[in-house]
Amino acid sequence: MPASNPWASFAPEVSESLAEACAVARSATDLSLLELARLRLAMILDNDAESEARPWGSLDAAKREALASWPTSELFDDRERAALAVTEQFAIDVSGVLTGPLGPSASVLGADIGSFVQALYVLDVGQRASKALAALFGVPLSSSDWAWPVVEAESETDQMAAMMRLLGAIGRLQLLDPVLKELVRLRGARLHQCRRCQSVRSVAALNAGADEGLLSSAAPEEFADLPLSALAAFDLVDALFGGPALLSDELVTRLHGSFNSIELVELVSYLMRNAANKIPVAFGVDEAIVESGFEFQVIDADGETLTVDESALTIR
Repeated sequence: MPASNPWASFAPEVSESLAEACAVARSATDLSLLELARLRLAMILDNDAESEARPWGSLDAAKREALASWPTSELFDDRERAALAVTEQFAIDVSGVLTGPLGPSASVLGADIGSFVQALYVLDVGQRASKALAALFGVPLSSSDWAWPVVEAESETDQMAAMMRLLGAIGRLQLLDPVLKELVRLRGARLHQCRRCQSVRSVAALNAGADEGLLSSAAPEEFADLPLSALAAFDLVDALFGGPALLSDELVTRLHGSFNSIELVELVSYLMRNAANKIPVAFGVDEAIVESGFEFQVIDADGETLTVDESALTIR
């Protein structure tokens, strides 16, 4: 078991990239709004460890005390309400952001809405993933452990570029079976209702023999020949993104029975990578780029996701 942060122990490049992405989010966004979002997410995710973590911005005690009742409390101004409305919808059901709070919140936050929603990704998904790792490795873990690099980002650092470095670092983790990774990617895509993600197929998974009947199924766990590792991974996806990221002791035991420590960190990190789809879903820019059939993708040795043509398939 690692003594502290499992990312730092088993995926140090991911650890460094995540800390950088968080630092850049702080440099690009109103810190007081981020602190409100961080603490509200901790409440939604029942994340007690985060409530005592290093603050991302200043927040007076009265507002912190009244945070759960922000819609009716007179302590919060229009910008804070706008940020909190998006935060709650992003965490609870991201598919409802576009038709719910996005328009009203954007009218209040203006150009800041883009950087704020990008920051919500590392705040929300980071907390979910760290809760999972804390349960899997039996260690206390909060954003104090994963969101603060040795040197803070400079204000001119590009937020999207930092996020792409994080996704690339995770993409370079390639120990897990490609069929398993494709199954959990698609399960997360369905939970978040990402249209493009559901229209994509992994070349590596197809070349490894993945069956389209299995990949397109809304209930792949019902296939009798699936290994126990896949069933445990499905339950991990559901726990991470279908609720407050609570892993039961029974699920932790099953996951440890199927994966070693390095694989567990890769699996949780890969789920975090895939959940970047919450950003385009929130803005309604997740349309499929193919009108029929599938878009074929590979993750290359550098961790980059590339769209390729059907000739990349060796099994037809």
